[in-house]
Amino acid sequence: MSIFETFEHNGKTYEIRSAQDGGLIRVRAFLDGKPANGYEYTVELISVIDAKMAEFPVDLMGQLATTAANDVRQGYWEQYVAAVQEHDRQRT
Repeated sequence: MSIFETFEHNGKTYEIRSAQDGGLIRVRAFLDGKPANGYEYTVELISVIDAKMAEFPVDLMGQLATTAANDVRQGYWEQYVAAVQEHDRQRT
């Protein structure tokens, strides 16, 4: 995986990494060399190529990186885990 960008949040340095896996490009947030949450964002390589060839005004890889960073900043994974735990508590 290559580092696409880094950012600071709550005094910690996160990395947004990307990797090509066959026909997919995977983007994920990392903290201390480990996935920062359970989210992984993917785009098909052919879609990235098609978008560039068509001069599509959105950078697909950049948008995935932005989404990954924003999800960390907003704490969406932690909110999801808390909701699942609450649901599980209510079932028992």
